[in-house]
Amino acid sequence: MLSGLHRAEPPLGAVRRLTAVLLFVGAVSHAGFLAETFLDTELSPWHTVPARLASAGQPYREVFRYTDGVAGAAFVLAGPSLFRIAPVHWPGRLTVVVLFGYGLLLLLRAAFPPQCLPEGAGLCAPTGHVGDLLVLAAGVQYVGGPLIVGAWWRGRWRVVTRALFVLQFALWAALVAAGWLLDGRFVGLAARLQTLGASVLFGVGAVYILRMGGARRPPERSPQPEGSTPCLG
Repeated sequence: MLSGLHRAEPPLGAVRRLTAVLLFVGAVSHAGFLAETFLDTELSPWHTVPARLASAGQPYREVFRYTDGVAGAAFVLAGPSLFRIAPVHWPGRLTVVVLFGYGLLLLLRAAFPPQCLPEGAGLCAPTGHVGDLLVLAAGVQYVGGPLIVGAWWRGRWRVVTRALFVLQFALWAALVAAGWLLDGRFVGLAARLQTLGASVLFGVGAVYILRMGGARRPPERSPQPEGSTPCLG
């Protein structure tokens, strides 16, 4: 069951398709760190957060800044159209605001990537740079996003958001524990899984929006002519 859907005829149909495409593009670009599988980034994927792939001095920094920028632009552009088709209740509106804000955050992170002070073995030391704050802010969205969307999705859609919330919260706790207890070891793994989980949520959101267009009103009964008597038996 889909909750709070605007079952309207086009042009809202075109708006839904455009929004879904933007969310899909954003989801794919958001997982752009996977390009490190084919590139020699000189950073450890186990122990360094993916946002540092765009740090100054990294060999493929422009590639990862570009993926952040594309994802951020897609989410920002999706904001106005999503606001038009989202439910009018506050969780639906808050979802749009959070998505738009996260797009802005990614654009800022593309412009001001976190710094990397090499520590050897593909590790980076934290610097307290503004880019580090943007990385922390992204982690808040990873946990809060599924919680907000799950407040108004129904049925199997809510099951997906709850599962993602549990996963993201567990990964956040693991990331904090790794930072405190393991001197940052394995924070890269936890952060990468968080990023992939967020991309999954964006992709599911695109599918949800397309399903909005598939919802149809029940067929209306044609009015009976005046003076006619309904058949009772």
